[in-house]
Amino acid sequence: MFVETLLTVLRVLAPLFLLILLGAFLRRKNLIPLTAIPVLNGLVVNVTLPALVVLSLANAPQLPPSYALATLCFLGANLATMGIAFAIGLACRLPRPLRGALMLTASFGNTGFLGYPITLARPLVAGIFPAAVLLDQFAMTLPLYLSAALVGGAFGGRSEASHPGTGTPPASSRRKTILRFFRSPIFLSMLLGLVARLLPWPDALRSEPQMQALGQITAQTLGYLGQGTTPIVLLALGAALRPGAVRRSPVPVALACGLKLFVAPLLAWGACHLAGVPGDLTALAVQMGAMPTAVVCSVLCTQNALEGDLAVGIVFASTALSAITIPLVISLLY
Repeated sequence: MFVETLLTVLRVLAPLFLLILLGAFLRRKNLIPLTAIPVLNGLVVNVTLPALVVLSLANAPQLPPSYALATLCFLGANLATMGIAFAIGLACRLPRPLRGALMLTASFGNTGFLGYPITLARPLVAGIFPAAVLLDQFAMTLPLYLSAALVGGAFGGRSEASHPGTGTPPASSRRKTILRFFRSPIFLSMLLGLVARLLPWPDALRSEPQMQALGQITAQTLGYLGQGTTPIVLLALGAALRPGAVRRSPVPVALACGLKLFVAPLLAWGACHLAGVPGDLTALAVQMGAMPTAVVCSVLCTQNALEGDLAVGIVFASTALSAITIPLVISLLY
């Protein structure tokens, strides 16, 4: 069982690592210069990822009410992990930007790019994949982007610079950060996706051939853009990799990996168990909680003046370790 699961996970992880290594190779050959990395990151955050979010939400299936409880438990586990990371960073007297990066990278996992394929490859029960979409969209993606704005406003380097010596960002800085999130393409895409999904379109309009053609063209366009998210993120991640990022901060990297790969899934299991979530949904929440740090965390940390180099190191280290930890966690679920 463990060997079979390990091979399945490795098959899923292999293309991701190859893209990361390709990005590192292209950077080494200066085919992706350093100046191109912010451009690639901006393309993801402002174009490809919003397209993916709109399409995912607009096409989200009807979900049983019981899935909402699992989603809340999974969200609670993520936030509890963030609280533990904050407490550890405070106890270790880590610099504020580093502490903020630790909070994000220890709490939010790769539930989309890695969680979806693993759920499809190792289905816990038939038809549970829609629950994975719900967990990813509403317990990871939305909280991650909102948390990145809030944590960046409270712990980012820009806020420290604005109040030297105090370590406390001014209220105006926090307000601007929050407003920037609500005006961001990713948030607006969430609203658009929800409107497209929940708006009661008239049946006559749905059956209109011109509207159907327009819908197909729009969905295909969004699909093409969304498909670019994973390769662009991973190529940019590989190009941004710095070997010294892990060596310079081995303790925070180890802490983040331990919290993300072991504590987060344990908290997900505890929350679901206490709330009486059905066994198949509990297993799914634990499996999604065991995913390594989301690759987009490195982008968000950089954009919000947190320790981007540390985030890159944590993403890479946790993804590498997850080749062993994910099969172990999944094996324990059966």
